Amino acid sequence: MNRKARPLFQPFKIAGLLIAAALIAAGCTNVQAGEAQEEAAVQNGPKQIKIEQVGRHSMGSPREQIGEVTAAVKFDMIAKTGGEVIERIKQNGEQVKKDEIIARISSERADTKLENAKVQLRLSEEALAASQKTNQVQRNELLNKIKEAERVYKEIRMSQDDEAAEKAADTVKLLKQQLSVMDTTNNLTSLEAQVASAEAGLKDLQLSLSDYVIKAPSDGVVTNMSLREGTYLQGGTVVGVVQRTDRIVIEVKLNELAASLVRGKQELVFYSPENKATKLKAHVNSLDVFANPKTRMFAMELEADNPNGIIKPGGRVHVELTSEDEENVIAVPSLSIIREGDETFVYVVKGTQSEKRKVQLGRLNGVYQEVLSGLSQNEQLVVGGQHQLKDAEQVEIIS
Repeated sequence: MNRKARPLFQPFKIAGLLIAAALIAAGCTNVQAGEAQEEAAVQNGPKQIKIEQVGRHSMGSPREQIGEVTAAVKFDMIAKTGGEVIERIKQNGEQVKKDEIIARISSERADTKLENAKVQLRLSEEALAASQKTNQVQRNELLNKIKEAERVYKEIRMSQDDEAAEKAADTVKLLKQQLSVMDTTNNLTSLEAQVASAEAGLKDLQLSLSDYVIKAPSDGVVTNMSLREGTYLQGGTVVGVVQRTDRIVIEVKLNELAASLVRGKQELVFYSPENKATKLKAHVNSLDVFANPKTRMFAMELEADNPNGIIKPGGRVHVELTSEDEENVIAVPSLSIIREGDETFVYVVKGTQSEKRKVQLGRLNGVYQEVLSGLSQNEQLVVGGQHQLKDAEQVEIIS
């Protein structure tokens, strides 16, 4: 009997299920309607955003360029005479003092000529001395004759023999005339000339011997010297350069961007890669107005004191084109930037409204990117919710 009763309840069960489904459907419809109303309210109300004040951030260390160092004052070392190099005493890079010997040139021929000149001078001096001695002997003999003639004259005059006294007086007069002629006539002139000529020749040879020694023309550092022992030099050849180390010139080649960083500056900081802790200042002597048409580079020349010669001519230094302060620039978080094709934008807040701002970007350092134009310091930058914004929308700042 139970089996026969079950079909009587089946229609009621189905009807209950249908009623329940209808109730659930009605509830879902009410929920969706509520969510739609809430979404509409959000869209029509202020957009919630997060902001950050625009500030300055470091883009890294100062930008640098390599510079070539030369001395501000340089002196050529010139071989004054030709000959074989027999000794090289100094090497490139060595510090020297003025007149220090750099190298020696063979002077055998000059030495032989010098010895001959010494012999010639000695012979000339001996000939002159002998002639002077002979002249002195002859003069002494003449003086003795005059003395004797005067004595004879006095004796004859006392004998009152006028004729003999007159002859004796003439003898005295004649002898004195001979003495006067001897004293006024220099018969040693040619010998004295020979001695003077020999002395001059010897002095010239002695001076020329200094030409066989190459000396430092100034205090400084020896550079560009290619002397080799055994090589032959022609007179007048430049054999090297001595560069003063107390003041240096730094030559730098810059591209257009780098040139723009230093244009108008009076001095820049530089340092040696071997001594980064010691930074020096250099005066900007010149900076090309136009680039070299071949290299597309701008030439800049700096000049600086070089205390204790710590920077070596011929070396390289790092020149800082910017300072640390200059590297602190207006920058924004890179995630706050909106990119549309080739253009970049950010949103700032003005009062309670958003403002879409086109910006030009520069370098990237970490999470921040440099802004070259379009933003000012202390403006209110949208850093959260910017992708849902449009220009001139009402916004609500949240923390």
